[in-house]
Amino acid sequence: MKKLTDYRKIDHLTGQIKIEKVYPLSILEGIQEGEIYVDQDEAPTVALIWHYCGFANILGDYDETFIEETMQMMQDPPDGHSGRMALQADNDSRLEELILRTPMVVKHERYVFEYVGGKDDPLHTTERKLKEITAGNYELMKGRIVPDFSWPDKEAFMQNGFGYCLIEDGQMLACAFASGVSNDYVDIGVETTEECRGKGYGRIVTAAMVQETLRRGKTPVWDCDIRNEASMRLACSVGFEIVGTHPWYAYGKI
Repeated sequence: MKKLTDYRKIDHLTGQIKIEKVYPLSILEGIQEGEIYVDQDEAPTVALIWHYCGFANILGDYDETFIEETMQMMQDPPDGHSGRMALQADNDSRLEELILRTPMVVKHERYVFEYVGGKDDPLHTTERKLKEITAGNYELMKGRIVPDFSWPDKEAFMQNGFGYCLIEDGQMLACAFASGVSNDYVDIGVETTEECRGKGYGRIVTAAMVQETLRRGKTPVWDCDIRNEASMRLACSVGFEIVGTHPWYAYGKI
């Protein structure tokens, strides 16, 4: 397996991107950071596209050796990477069999959503001022699913990302932001401070993100683990519908 620097060498494979496609596209289009590994430098037949946040996709004609090397990196990420791999996959029984040969690798499922719109605008339901995420309030974004999850630093996010937050007395109540960005799509990440959950704040910032994504001429994207019922309900409340599921794989418990 070799690390690829000239992404044009896998142009013939990119049409196969179907699952969580905003993340591999964000790397290929030079918008977000990540790594691409292939079987050979010239005329690659298979590629692993690995986003900074950890999402990874396999494209092309994989074989047992390529999957074994991928699983090794899942267990022991190379220096310089963010340190996690969540391998997204189609419903491919052969790929599943090869992946699950590795001890401690676990299969999970994610919902696939499609934005259909048609929901009421919840922004009038709060008197708290909705703010754009800026360089000045970026450090207030605390939690797991905040811009630092998918962007290496504030500067990268401010250059190519965007988001909204609710802030009161210098504390973040909730934020929604561009977790994955490509030329055509924006995947929305959301975090609500634990003590503020259940109050509708997540819906307010998410609705703002959906509206801004559409204003920019892009398609809003949402995916979540099927165990995350709160995320599923939030997505449906702002105009997404579940259209399917797909597996994903990780080392150990996630």
